[in-house]
Amino acid sequence: MKNFSADKEVYHSSEVLNLTVIVYSNSNIENATAIVNGINGRLNEKRVLNLNNGINEVYFTYKLPRCNVCGGISAGDYNLSCEVTYENITINNFTVINIQQ
Repeated sequence: MKNFSADKEVYHSSEVLNLTVIVYSNSNIENATAIVNGINGRLNEKRVLNLNNGINEVYFTYKLPRCNVCGGISAGDYNLSCEVTYENITINNFTVINIQQ
């Protein structure tokens, strides 16, 4: 995986989080899996990918929960992880976002 990133570093309650995963493949691959996790388990997206030879961009969007007692998360930094798997090969990458009220 060449890169895993968010479209910005600081977000606010209920904003849309846009994530980009850039994967380099040295051949055409069918049925690879990308899993994005974070925000205390609230973000858990899985997608089956068909990768082309070269650079592939994959996009995920997620509406952030509210930052309050009822929403279940506090303002602060959150680690997000991305795992791309094909057969017995797994690659990981991480990014950090900050969520404010």
